[in-house]
Amino acid sequence: MLTVFNGLTAPPVKPVEWLVEKVLARGAGTLLFGQPGVSKTVHAAHLVACLVAGKPFAHLKTVTRGLRVLYLDFDGSWEWNKDLYEAAFRGIGIEGLPESFIYYSPNTEECSFPDDDSGLKSLEGLGPAIELTVKTLGIDLVVCDSLGQMMVGDTNNGQEVALALRLGLNPARKAGAAVLVVDHATKSAAGGGGIPTPMGSQQKRAWARVSVALEKEEEQGQNVTRWSVDKSNTAPFEPFLTRTTFINAGDRLEVVNLDFVGEAGQRPVSRERAERGQEVQQDILDALQAGPQPRSKLGGRGGTFDRALKLLEKSGQVVKLERGLYGLAEMAESVAPSHQTLENGVVVQSLELVQADREAGQVAAASGWEVDV
Repeated sequence: MLTVFNGLTAPPVKPVEWLVEKVLARGAGTLLFGQPGVSKTVHAAHLVACLVAGKPFAHLKTVTRGLRVLYLDFDGSWEWNKDLYEAAFRGIGIEGLPESFIYYSPNTEECSFPDDDSGLKSLEGLGPAIELTVKTLGIDLVVCDSLGQMMVGDTNNGQEVALALRLGLNPARKAGAAVLVVDHATKSAAGGGGIPTPMGSQQKRAWARVSVALEKEEEQGQNVTRWSVDKSNTAPFEPFLTRTTFINAGDRLEVVNLDFVGEAGQRPVSRERAERGQEVQQDILDALQAGPQPRSKLGGRGGTFDRALKLLEKSGQVVKLERGLYGLAEMAESVAPSHQTLENGVVVQSLELVQADREAGQVAAASGWEVDV
């Protein structure tokens, strides 16, 4: 039998403990994703440095006491990323790596035991070890960088993604740690091409309590990063901008600084995307000059086509007629009715509509549906 309670025995609700307000909560999962080149690991390293030092992150409130952070680096190794972590701590005024910054990478020799042949280096198999580490060392936050490199299964397979997150990371959440997963965004939104979404299965978003998107933008001629909420089970924060600066000593990275720039406002649309949208709208208008057409005859498909058609409908230039036909607004009133009833009750349909119905029937029949055309 399940361990249950009712209205008389229900325990009091524990308040949510935010490590970073509206971003990271104890016992919950957060997804941080962005395009290649947006420096996800750099931003994660700065966030970790702020939490370890008990300092605010950007303009968001954080817990004032220093936290203990376990950084699971599956993308790189200590040889590759040591300078970055040290530079992130220098950026907030700390020289060297604090004892409460705890690092693990299966790609680093010092993190493996010579006599350990268990091969537990994937997320699916590391759950018990991560949970034990969280409990033993009193870890407050587990950072997983990145999910695609951590799991053995296919990141596009919903069942395999859900299994990896539940087996690998939910034990850490149950043990009382917040979990931050660093991940990649789809390429379709690059360069202002739309709102970014996490790459692969949407089970990632389903697992996370909060999902945050990072995007590259330009503000007064300088590169900045937009932080925006992709999904939240609580009141989300307003989009904001940060600027990252790097200070090198020769070929070595010495300092990473991250500054809050301000509220982000509306997401900019690239010039290329805007021009392409206008081209598609004109293509639709040109196709309708010959008369009403079914959607399949308007010469396009995909997100850009869908947005163009919706904008034309919203502006009143294009109207949706009967039987799924689209037509120009100024021609809509002059279009003959789709059918007319004779005195004997026989319905006569226009040739165009009969053809459209046949096409719909062929598509449906190919899908295994029964259709009466």
